[in-house]
Amino acid sequence: MTEPNDQTRAGEATAFDRRQSTRYRGAAIVHAFLLACAVATVVATAGSANWRPWTLALITGLAVIGEFTDIDFPSARLRFSSSFLGLMLAAVLLGGGPAAVVGVVTIGIGWLRSREAAHHLRNNLVTYAWFPLASGLLFHAVVSAEHLGRNDPARYLLVFGTFVFALVLNFGMIGIYKAYLGRAAPWTWLTDLRVVLAPELASALLTVVSVFVYWKVGSAVLALFVIVLLVFQYLVGELLTSQRRAAALKRHATTDELTGLANRKRFGDRLEEEIEVCRERGEAFPVVLIDLDRFKEINDTLGHQYGDELLVKLAPRLAERVGTHGLVARLGGDEFALLTGIRTDRPELLEGVASELMECVREPITIGDITLEVGSSVGIARYPVDGDDPQTLLRRADIAMYAAKEHRDGFRLYDAEHDYHSTHRLSMLGDFRRALTSDEIVVHFQPIVDLRSQRVAGAEGLVRWEHPTMGLLGPAEFLQIVEQTGLIGPLTHRVLDRAIAQCARWHADGSELTVAVNLSIRNLLDPGLPAEVGRLLARYELPPEALQLEITESMIMSDPERVIATVTALGELGIRLAVDDFGTGHSSLANLRRLPIDELKVDRSFVTPMLSDESDLIIVRSTINMAHDLGLKVIAEGVEDGQTLSRLDDLGCDLAQGYHLSKPVPADLFVSWMNEFEAAAVLPHLRPAAHVKQLPSPRAAQLAPAAGLRVRR
Repeated sequence: MTEPNDQTRAGEATAFDRRQSTRYRGAAIVHAFLLACAVATVVATAGSANWRPWTLALITGLAVIGEFTDIDFPSARLRFSSSFLGLMLAAVLLGGGPAAVVGVVTIGIGWLRSREAAHHLRNNLVTYAWFPLASGLLFHAVVSAEHLGRNDPARYLLVFGTFVFALVLNFGMIGIYKAYLGRAAPWTWLTDLRVVLAPELASALLTVVSVFVYWKVGSAVLALFVIVLLVFQYLVGELLTSQRRAAALKRHATTDELTGLANRKRFGDRLEEEIEVCRERGEAFPVVLIDLDRFKEINDTLGHQYGDELLVKLAPRLAERVGTHGLVARLGGDEFALLTGIRTDRPELLEGVASELMECVREPITIGDITLEVGSSVGIARYPVDGDDPQTLLRRADIAMYAAKEHRDGFRLYDAEHDYHSTHRLSMLGDFRRALTSDEIVVHFQPIVDLRSQRVAGAEGLVRWEHPTMGLLGPAEFLQIVEQTGLIGPLTHRVLDRAIAQCARWHADGSELTVAVNLSIRNLLDPGLPAEVGRLLARYELPPEALQLEITESMIMSDPERVIATVTALGELGIRLAVDDFGTGHSSLANLRRLPIDELKVDRSFVTPMLSDESDLIIVRSTINMAHDLGLKVIAEGVEDGQTLSRLDDLGCDLAQGYHLSKPVPADLFVSWMNEFEAAAVLPHLRPAAHVKQLPSPRAAQLAPAAGLRVRR
């Protein structure tokens, strides 16, 4: 399908303008004709009308004052004023001709305030000339034909009927003109009429009372009624203002200001109602919490306006997915609570609901010229299985959501075991803040061996936490918490400081080793990272080429432009750079070519099984050949046995690391291992780690890999 170009759009706009101009000219001709007919009718019926100057002036004053003190309706683009009531008094008491004069004068003077477009002014003049004229002529014609006296009740019913007739005629003429201009459907005026019907009918009753008093007492009392009518309009205005304020307060009390969704209070009230209904019926239902993944990175890197816009665009998408029987609320930040309207506690059905919601969140959102994709973590608690009150259900859904976030599996149903982990998480977070200011954060080093020279080329620095009560902890047990709380920056600084300081000591002792440190995406999106690394290198007098920083393919793809800018700045310092876990991400060679990369690290998922899986062997061989063609070195990680190490040497791999060589060890044990290894290692049977006399505890050997600063095997 082809899209119109700018020239086509300009032509369409010009054609539209021409059509509108034609409509305006046609309307002007009709308006002129109708005004001329109105004038002719007023002149022709002047003899039968009542032209009392005092009464005419008083009613005209009422209508004009009403026009200048009109009131906005909160629920429609309409205004209420006592000018209509004045016109009806003129039509009934004086006749159609005087009423038409009052209508035209009111519109003419009112234009001094509104300054509306000329075509609107013409239509209003026609409308306010004809509906009072027609109403007055109709009223007096019926009175004359039926011989209705001033004491006849039917005459007062006729006053009320005339008011309604004029009201319908007024709205109908305005609605027809809007439809003619193409700005509203022909029947829209009926909706507008329904909105103002109640106060207008009250005005009709006041008109009846005014007419009754006028006929019984005389024109002297009319001035008093003018005051009463103005007070009535003021009271109506105060009532409408009060309604607006009450509606605004209610909306503010139950609505999230940013997204327009329900807020925590409204969700809690609805949750209580849902519990009561399901308790009576013996039914179950889920409470769902959704938390966006990496939302803080969007705020930190793009600015809070992008984060806010993301939430604003995501809100209606979630509401549409839930439907009218459910409810979506924003509890704060990037956390949403949902009642899906589904009455079930079956895990397989709820898993499907969670999958649909995660897919809904994952759909791309375009903000300006940036397209964002965010993941989410979903936690579900079920009534009555997991709780029978709002507080318990929300708390346990929150616990399940954090369990999903920590395990990176997207969705979790609440489980009693999660309660311990939630308490444990809070305790761990408090302990970690303290650990950053103490000596509990340490770095262990895993050797990296050069397969050609059979010597140790360097080491990878891997973070550990020496917890005072839980012992040595690997990153799998605390790194997820650190990333969620924004402490990854201080942690990376601590690891860099310890790793660079240790490498400088090795150099001072005569060992020209390198040290590698993993970075997280938040580090790469920090424009101050290159300067910080430069200060640490200068402080410990370590040559830049002795430091290697490792990034992953997924980091490159998250925000290529900013990542490439940071990596380029690091490369300009002379620091070596490596792409970690190569082959598991989705980066393109185009992006890799733009980066000052020195090495590729083949992921363990290909290296460890390559002797038993031909496809993995092909991937490893191809990666080595491609890297060498690009002038890069290759490190194989996850080397678990001597046969794999020997095969990597045959394939031309440059460097290797893994448990067959050594586990990550403290710095003092690393030097001992290196000396023993280099004294005995002869390919193809490089000395394995089993001959090292002291290694970390078995607990450390069982640690699972995690993102960012993670355990190696």
